[in-house]
Amino acid sequence: MKNNAMISLPVYYSLIIAQFILPMIATSIDMFSTAPELELLDKTLYRDPQSWEIAIISLVGVVLLIITIGLCLRQEWARKAYIYTFFPTFLIYFLPYMHWFYMSSYAAIFNDIAYVSAGILLIILASPALYQSIFTKKS
Repeated sequence: MKNNAMISLPVYYSLIIAQFILPMIATSIDMFSTAPELELLDKTLYRDPQSWEIAIISLVGVVLLIITIGLCLRQEWARKAYIYTFFPTFLIYFLPYMHWFYMSSYAAIFNDIAYVSAGILLIILASPALYQSIFTKKS
């Protein structure tokens, strides 16, 4: 009996890419928005990041880039690293620089879809029935 993959590779790669592309779309929506409340909030609530915050964000960014490249290459260590770093990565939002986070409703839609795609990817990478067909090497 042939073992069919439950998750196809294009869906797998789309989920990896979506969690990075969709927040960029959300950011660009708010950057080019002419809504007066966004401009007012930006003027009143914006704080310059401190050097230690920039260092933490840069370190997390490099680690996530390495894990993403490993996931694209379908490496087992990257699967485990994604699972173990998924929830600690959200602690970045507790940095003082990220204290006020406001976005328009259209940008929030794209940002929330990115969170959903990251959650779906987490479920795929945590369920052996789903990830084994993706991470099996064909010789």
